[in-house]
Amino acid sequence: MKPVRTLVLVAGEENARLLINDGIGKGLTERAGLSVAQFADAQIEYEDRPGRQTGGPGGTARHGFDTHGHDQEIARSNFAQHVVEAVQETWARVKPDRLIVAAPPKMLGALRAKLTGAPAAALHGDLAKDLVKVPVHDLPPHFADIQPM
Repeated sequence: MKPVRTLVLVAGEENARLLINDGIGKGLTERAGLSVAQFADAQIEYEDRPGRQTGGPGGTARHGFDTHGHDQEIARSNFAQHVVEAVQETWARVKPDRLIVAAPPKMLGALRAKLTGAPAAALHGDLAKDLVKVPVHDLPPHFADIQPM
């Protein structure tokens, strides 16, 4: 019987790793790594001070505002797009049977929204955890409820 090959995506807000599992007891092997620093459109650049808005009669009212949250969402969405493109490329090369995704909740949502095609159809499970900094040899127990590795 052919072993089930699983592509595992472990992503965070600033980094992502693609790993492959070739069957039970085989562990994980890292295939690719991505960083937000590789993509200019996924980086947030801030001004020294938050912007100001004037309004009201004669422009007398002045209000400061913070666009940090909006900028962060755009950067997350852009990075998620780059990660999904890497998943698509790796999927075509490696030809796994299924996909597992682990990412913090907001990034997981962004990845789910962008994932399409064969990888989306083969999504076997996901985990709302930030595991990017976990060493490869310590990752399998985190996926025990989804798939034995």
